[in-house]
Amino acid sequence: MKAVLLLSYASLQSIDDVPAFYTHLFHGKTPPPEMMMAAMSRFRSIGTADPLGSVTSRLAAALEQRLSLYLNEEVRVYQTAKHTSPFVEETTRQIVADGATRLYTFPMSPLYSRTGTAAYHLRVRKKLASLDTEIPVDEINHWHLYPAVVQALARRLRTALQWISAANRPKTTVLFTAHSQPGLPSANMEFIAAFREMAAAVAAEACWNHWRLAYRSPGSPPQKWLGPDILEAIRDIAATEGKAVVVCDLLSLIENVEAVFDCRIHSHNEASSYGLEFAATEFLNDAADYVDALVGCIAERMS
Repeated sequence: MKAVLLLSYASLQSIDDVPAFYTHLFHGKTPPPEMMMAAMSRFRSIGTADPLGSVTSRLAAALEQRLSLYLNEEVRVYQTAKHTSPFVEETTRQIVADGATRLYTFPMSPLYSRTGTAAYHLRVRKKLASLDTEIPVDEINHWHLYPAVVQALARRLRTALQWISAANRPKTTVLFTAHSQPGLPSANMEFIAAFREMAAAVAAEACWNHWRLAYRSPGSPPQKWLGPDILEAIRDIAATEGKAVVVCDLLSLIENVEAVFDCRIHSHNEASSYGLEFAATEFLNDAADYVDALVGCIAERMS
């Protein structure tokens, strides 16, 4: 039996999971009460369960069915998370107990990073070593230019651009965003290069050449983080006589609370304060074209 392990950031199942999630984010330290209250407020404000966990679960079920049919053999798809249960260690143990003969690890974010993607893979390998198993592991990385993924994103980008009024569309800037990474640019050259490659590919597929890169969700100083920040970029567009902004995130392809606030709410408020028309692309989530894209991408690596 072949196993595919989907590597995700978090999978919150209840509002009661938020305190434990933030405690894990802070390496076991309970965040200040005001920070926790703000976090609870954000999760409640979207009016639905955090989509990251539920959408990833649906994707796992769809991929398991589709990959088994595509490859004509048994494939089981598991999901694991960095900051919530099921954690990497417990899921890896379950995969071994289920009798997997080969494991494929698949990060749900297309852009490879040393603090994200690489850390996930390392935890899987460490757990397998502790279980004294020799299951072969294939890491599926660098899928940011997979054609069907680029096409799915470009389809959403064209829809968002079309939503901008005809009068403002010629002076619309597309802001491709990704979660900022810790450290100076020199320490993140691979991530930055992949981010730019993916943005260029999506823009070309959407036939739109007025775009730039920006980052969101930086951590707190004194740690250095990649920039420019998305809100700074919006202000710069307004200062250079832009008329509209379309935000397209290339790291979080599945909707989640942090990305919703960064890419929609905060960015929309900032754009509106400067008189800019605004739209954000839809997340891919578990749409049919994205499921098809992932099946093709994973099956290609498996075969």
